[in-house]
Amino acid sequence: MSETSKDYSIDELMTVLMSREVRNDDVMIVGVATPMVWSAFTLAKLTHAPDAIYHYIMGNTFVNQARQVSLLYLEMNTARAYRFQNSGECTLESLPSEKLTTIEFFRPAQVDQFGNTNNICIGEWSKPKLRLPGCAGIADFSMFYTRGSFLYTPRHDNRTFVPTEKLFFISGVGFPGGRQSICEGAGPQCVITNLAYLDFDMKTRRMKLRTTHPGITVEEVKESTGFDLLIDKNLTETKPPTVKEIRLLREKVDPLSIRKLEVLSGAEREELLDKIIQKEIEMEIRFPKLIKH
Repeated sequence: MSETSKDYSIDELMTVLMSREVRNDDVMIVGVATPMVWSAFTLAKLTHAPDAIYHYIMGNTFVNQARQVSLLYLEMNTARAYRFQNSGECTLESLPSEKLTTIEFFRPAQVDQFGNTNNICIGEWSKPKLRLPGCAGIADFSMFYTRGSFLYTPRHDNRTFVPTEKLFFISGVGFPGGRQSICEGAGPQCVITNLAYLDFDMKTRRMKLRTTHPGITVEEVKESTGFDLLIDKNLTETKPPTVKEIRLLREKVDPLSIRKLEVLSGAEREELLDKIIQKEIEMEIRFPKLIKH
């Protein structure tokens, strides 16, 4: 059994938990501005899923090789992939869904007890208080994918976890009214947050608390959720990262800590962003570094 690490941050715990969801036959869809997802998928390929491949939204390109997470040079990993990687361009929609096992992590602005999500706006859609990034391909993977949808958020609070009636818009389909999608997708599989790991009860399709992270109580999770959570009868503590997972993440996958941009805010985030940009500008070779097993 691998030795458990006692030294890890919340972004590292979440990244490791996300990586553990990847299977060896998955196509790992890396969206825009999701360095935690890229880190998780790369970690999975270096540990337990060596045959999984990446699909980058940037360039709509399949890539077989694991490369270091980058901020400035993501396009180098995709648009020029034909020059140095085994890859090919195609659309996911053109491939048979029963054969293509795709896994995509999505960070919702709002999510309800049935896994329905909002990424459109805060406030009435006709006159919103805040315009969010939009739907993009969320409707596709939330309704059609046989692997279902996977959710994550580094801010588990009452503004994010809201009852259905407080969703300002539904742009991602979970289990509407507690029912399976009419498009026969598998539906939401889990939600990974800074407090807990949650999944869905297969009878009621409601969100269920499966594990709490070390140091977090059930009451803390319930108080940070805007609806009544089901509690798994076999509730346990989240299994921490191993020493190997943390070492690979810090030294090989994301040594610039780009993943942390998803959990920081304000001055801390601005400071880290400046450091990352400066370090990448100073790189002699600006292609994301190939990670060898």
